Amino acid sequence: MEFRSLLLVLLLISSIDSEETVERPKAEVVVLHGELVFEGESVTLTCDINGETSVTSWQYRWYKDSVIQQNKHQNYTISSVSKSEAGQYTCEGTEISGSRSSDTSDAVTLKVSDIPKPTFNVQPQSVFTGDSVTLTCEVHQSTGWEYNFYTPSQHGNYEASGTKTIKVSDGVQYWCSARRRNYYTYNSDPITVTVEKRPKAQVSLWPDGRLFRGETVTLTCDISGGGVTNWQYSWNKTRHSQLSQYNISNLQYYTIRSVSGSDAGKYTCRGTEIRGSWYSHISDAVTLTVSDLPRVTVRVTPDTSVFTGETVTLTCEIEEQYRSLDWRYLWYKDRTVNPVFSSDSNIFTISSASDQDEFWCRGERAKRPSSSQDSDHVTLSVKGSKPKAELTSDTEGSVLTGNTVTLTCLMNQFTGWKFNWYQHTQNTEKTTTDTNTYTMSNVRVSDGGQYWCRAGRGNPVYYTDYSDVLWINVTESPKAVLSVEPDKQLFSGETVTLRCDIQTKQDTEWTYSWTVEKYNQQYTVNRCKTQECKIRVYHSDSGHYTCRGKSVNGQNSEKSEAVTPTVSSYKPKTLLRVSPQQWLTEGDSVTLMCEVNRSSTGWTFSWFTEHNLSSGYDLVSDSSGGSKGNYTVSSAALKHTGVYMCGAERGDPVYHTHNSSTQPLWITGVSSSVSLIIRPNRTQHFSSESLSLSCEDHRNSTGWTVRRYTNTLETCSSSSVRSTGTESTCTIRSLITSDTGVYWCESESGHKLHPVNISIHNGDVILDSPVHPVTEGDSLTLHCLYRDKNPSNLRAEFYKDGSVVQNQTTGDMMIISTVSKSHEGFYYCKHPERGESPKSWISVTGFQDEMSGLKILSFLLAVCPYLIVTVVLVFKCYRLRDETSDSSDHMKKCCFWM
Repeated sequence: MEFRSLLLVLLLISSIDSEETVERPKAEVVVLHGELVFEGESVTLTCDINGETSVTSWQYRWYKDSVIQQNKHQNYTISSVSKSEAGQYTCEGTEISGSRSSDTSDAVTLKVSDIPKPTFNVQPQSVFTGDSVTLTCEVHQSTGWEYNFYTPSQHGNYEASGTKTIKVSDGVQYWCSARRRNYYTYNSDPITVTVEKRPKAQVSLWPDGRLFRGETVTLTCDISGGGVTNWQYSWNKTRHSQLSQYNISNLQYYTIRSVSGSDAGKYTCRGTEIRGSWYSHISDAVTLTVSDLPRVTVRVTPDTSVFTGETVTLTCEIEEQYRSLDWRYLWYKDRTVNPVFSSDSNIFTISSASDQDEFWCRGERAKRPSSSQDSDHVTLSVKGSKPKAELTSDTEGSVLTGNTVTLTCLMNQFTGWKFNWYQHTQNTEKTTTDTNTYTMSNVRVSDGGQYWCRAGRGNPVYYTDYSDVLWINVTESPKAVLSVEPDKQLFSGETVTLRCDIQTKQDTEWTYSWTVEKYNQQYTVNRCKTQECKIRVYHSDSGHYTCRGKSVNGQNSEKSEAVTPTVSSYKPKTLLRVSPQQWLTEGDSVTLMCEVNRSSTGWTFSWFTEHNLSSGYDLVSDSSGGSKGNYTVSSAALKHTGVYMCGAERGDPVYHTHNSSTQPLWITGVSSSVSLIIRPNRTQHFSSESLSLSCEDHRNSTGWTVRRYTNTLETCSSSSVRSTGTESTCTIRSLITSDTGVYWCESESGHKLHPVNISIHNGDVILDSPVHPVTEGDSLTLHCLYRDKNPSNLRAEFYKDGSVVQNQTTGDMMIISTVSKSHEGFYYCKHPERGESPKSWISVTGFQDEMSGLKILSFLLAVCPYLIVTVVLVFKCYRLRDETSDSSDHMKKCCFWM
């Protein structure tokens, strides 16, 4: 027990010794942004223990005015300070372990003031537009503020600086405010900045306008507005785009005495307020031009050589660029020193010239002491006798109507005359001209007769004597006639002959000129010089051609009427047509018609044939005609079967057309037991459909083949035709447009029968028409067929040779109950939605065409016995109707045997 007490005493002594040897740290109160705060502001006081980095091992005590506070944290925060929180604050710390404590801090006095209003200032407060002002905002005796500057229409952002420089354009109020953390001051008192428009200097000259060497000029710098009166001035001069003199004067008025060329240039001025605070805009440049004294000339009207009694006008003319200035004119005569006449007008008039004199002039400025140079001296020469005019013509002999005649009134001397022209009598003036020639264009017979002339000039007018009389004889002009060979419708590369004939009975030699009008422009045809002109023409040679003649004495005939050859750019191709049709029976008549499109005259036509389609073409016939030619076979035979074409030529050298497309001609025997069966039985077919053709012999003979001609001659059942079947049967399962052609039956011996036209079409509409000719008296039914399903509207129109023959309100069928020869032609149908079908030729044959007279006679002889028996039986049947009740049975038996 004693030992434990002794140990405790030793530890206590050791602890007291150690405390006496270690220095105690001292606390310090720190206030952010100083000890002056404002009501409502948040303030934080921090207790720092000197030299201690770790704050977690300390407990703190806060004192206000020596009274301990409840806060035990290092930071003591008052969120909204009031004046009652003002006072002296201290703090101290003790380690949590209790081993030691700090010294108490020195007292910090916290002052609490009212909410502040910043001090605001603007310098300067009166400026010109575009000048800068400096805004200053300050909260006294405190730090840590951010500042913002305001106008009625603009609010900026808070910034750390309390000074801001801006350019102003309008006079407005400015103010500022400040904030520290989230605490805001009141707004400052506003300050109004006065802004005035910056005045601009203006330079004026006196005297204004152009200056001449030796004159005195004063330049004035005027500045108005801005509220400034005490200006200092500076003058600058620019010459040749470079500043040549700077600040040449500081006075408002700048005077140059006896100006010279070196004083010329552009002058500007500017004003600066005498304290140097403000300045005006620089003036616009004023150009000072210094010129040499203007030159002067004297103009004499009508001339320096005149006749006694004429009026002479002298004009003093100063250089044109100076004429608008205010001049007074002085006139001098001979060698006099003083002027004989002066006036504000530059004209000096001598009313009646009589003597030879010398004159000159000069000009003086009306309100300035300067003058022009002296003019050169002019001498006025006066002649005594009155002149007489001489009249001549540029033509000899008679003048043709439509031509031009020029009369000349000759004067041997002087200028300034106007010329008067007279016809028939000297009392009737025809016209007046400024020159001594009078031209009559396109003269008429009435323009013939007596002519005089005379000349006059001056005011009042001085006239010459009349000329001697001159006779002009005008006769009717002959007319030119233009002809074209071979035709007005020409083709590129063809040769045309143009001929110009002058319709006159006089034996006159003519030269010829040719013109052509193209695209509203007229050109000379240089290739044509003579009466007859041959030209190889091309498309660009199309136009309106005219010609005229010119006689040896230079007189022109009337121009011909325009002839308009039209040159097509392509080479023509003949068109071959067959009438009445391409397939015929022996003995029929057929005509091959050859035509040149878009042409009319001068063609010679030739026909060619190729009978076996393997050898060349043979010339069949030729004929001369206009644009059409015919080759007729009056009685066709089997030998005429073949492929035909035609061509045409004309001109010298000969010009050939392209040959026509080929046309087949088929001649069959008078009768045959063979038939060409077509399924479906129509001329037109849709592409992609199938078609079946077969040669059927009623006598069961063999050896017949279906043949065709499209672009080549081939057997229909050949592999190249995409068909199936035997030689006498041909089925094309999917038609294409190249299957269009002529199909027929041909025997082993080469006998051809029943040629028919088959046409294949890609369109939506075809015409269902018979393949073989229709016999007169039979009925004919035409249908309009459609590729896909029939349209909802079946209304179709049927046309023959381009004219409507039936307009269906419903249905797509047309029926001709009794066919006649007049029904032969090209037919097609048209649907309002699907469009129109191609055209098909429908041929009509008469009953007489099918049977010869001998056959008809034989038929009648064979039928007559049966006809007689039939008549007798019919008579007996009708008599039995009136007998017994079983007469009906007898009637039936009678009719049965009939």
